[in-house]
Amino acid sequence: MKLITITVSGLALVTGAALAHADRGHGPARPASAPSSSGARSVGVHVVPHPDRPMHPKNNPPHQVIIHDPTRNRDEHHAVVVDHRPPHVIDRDPRLRVVVRGYHPAHDWVRFHRARGGWWKVWGITAWDEVGTVTCEAANESTGDLYPVSEDRDQTAWDDDTVNTVLDQALDDCMADAGGAVCGPVTPACTFQPY
Repeated sequence: MKLITITVSGLALVTGAALAHADRGHGPARPASAPSSSGARSVGVHVVPHPDRPMHPKNNPPHQVIIHDPTRNRDEHHAVVVDHRPPHVIDRDPRLRVVVRGYHPAHDWVRFHRARGGWWKVWGITAWDEVGTVTCEAANESTGDLYPVSEDRDQTAWDDDTVNTVLDQALDDCMADAGGAVCGPVTPACTFQPY
């Protein structure tokens, strides 16, 4: 009789831990999905800076970003496309592509990576193991069409390289669908949800 009680108690403990994990919004990882190619995409806002206000990355970003591409030794001029949707709205976008680790980008997007200081410094992340889901978006700079890609944390905590890979996936999806248009990260490029 004691053996049955211990087994039932152990099962209740495991089930309770799983439910507590699911209650935080991070149940089992979502399965990967292919990029969607039908239906209307969400559209970001092309930014024109206000000349009477000081520059600010969110409230008054520049209308153009100049990125140096060291592989070609030239500067690229990119339009700024802003997505004002909060993370929980982006996470429910019907065009959201869910991915899992192991992706290798088709193009070299390293010029868009946050090399100096990393994502943690830009977004105020104090510990990577507190981040559960990362969502990054690319935009077609001509139309403003958004290409969100999301990845859930697996057994390994995040780091700058894996966040960069999620952004690379979004840029690859945009490039595959853009028909020759220029793609770049939206502002803000990535959002982070707690684990």
